[in-house]
Amino acid sequence: MIQETVDMLAPIGITSLLVFVAYEFINGKYKDGKKTKQDWQMAGICLAALAFVQRPLLAFLVFGFMTALFPSTQGAFQWIDQEYFWPGLLVFILVDELFHGGTHFISHRPSFKNKVLVKVQNFIKAAHRPHHFSGGNDGKGQLNVTQTYVEGWGWALILPNYIIGLAVLYMGMYQIFLVGTALKGLWALHNHCNWNYDLWLLNHKNIFVRKSMYALCHVITFPTQHHQHHSRGKNSAKNMQNLLAVYDWLLWGTLVIEKTKPDIYGWRQNEIEEKSVMRRFLQIT
Repeated sequence: MIQETVDMLAPIGITSLLVFVAYEFINGKYKDGKKTKQDWQMAGICLAALAFVQRPLLAFLVFGFMTALFPSTQGAFQWIDQEYFWPGLLVFILVDELFHGGTHFISHRPSFKNKVLVKVQNFIKAAHRPHHFSGGNDGKGQLNVTQTYVEGWGWALILPNYIIGLAVLYMGMYQIFLVGTALKGLWALHNHCNWNYDLWLLNHKNIFVRKSMYALCHVITFPTQHHQHHSRGKNSAKNMQNLLAVYDWLLWGTLVIEKTKPDIYGWRQNEIEEKSVMRRFLQIT
């Protein structure tokens, strides 16, 4: 049952990804240096590693740990899935977003003072750094949907929300895991896609529409908010959340709502990063 549930995520994710890629291609979002050969190569490497190495390995480790230390919990909470699906789904998303956003916040915040924490933080920063490369150093690159899953090799293995999600799956909350993970994934794809429909609402001539959208941006993360996070500038340390902007607003203090898209996307790459996508992925800089 666990494997069947996990297997359902793949066609949902791949189909959605292909739809967004088709949209970007048809609308010319890959022309004129907006997406480079290196961007495509990195996307392929990361997708293959995520599908065939990182997620299977993490599932093996989490299920092995749970079986060794908490065997009685296997499938024991399926009743929550059946009797309290909607409250359970809400809690799952709230917890997932909290730990995802918290780890993301650590990858962007100034260095800790404790030497051990600094080493941990440096690993997290190095793992996340490739996610912020769009195009080359010429500033022509833009954010595209395939950037959703582009990270260094360690990122997918250290995210606490990934580990918690697999523990939820082990404990029998199959529907909550499947729907919650699919919703989060789809929203992430939508936020990384090269579109900014929300700007039409934020700049609408009707004041009620403008203010309503502005208020909603305090609760939910929309594409332009995440595009600003991928900018080359001060806003790249803002808007940490993938879905729930309310954490950026009330917890991290990193909420930024702009009414234009970024002028320049992507962090500057050093010489090693610029020349070798494999070394980007392996976090060798």
